[in-house]
Amino acid sequence: MNMKKILALEDFDTSFAKKLSKDPKSLKEYKKFITDEFNKDGDIALFLEGLKIIAKGNIKGLAKNANVTRKSIYNMLSKDSNPGVKSFFAIYKLLGGKVKFSFEKA
Repeated sequence: MNMKKILALEDFDTSFAKKLSKDPKSLKEYKKFITDEFNKDGDIALFLEGLKIIAKGNIKGLAKNANVTRKSIYNMLSKDSNPGVKSFFAIYKLLGGKVKFSFEKA
């Protein structure tokens, strides 16, 4: 599976999202990939696209757990979106993300 090509697609394949939701090993690998890429280049739009692919596998359950509508989640994860910090972290945590902050220089 060439993840860079999949991640770069504007219109991702729903079947890939469903596969991720049913294959924990591939899901873990994909989460690591999008996180590593974001840590390298800081491209938030691409990172959000990767999260949208993960979320697409269970958007209904994600919306229910976040207590928001599916449309709200799609809007938050759209390429042109600029979600608030609180919204972003809520979705990220529901998808299994863990946040760790640190400073490189004092």
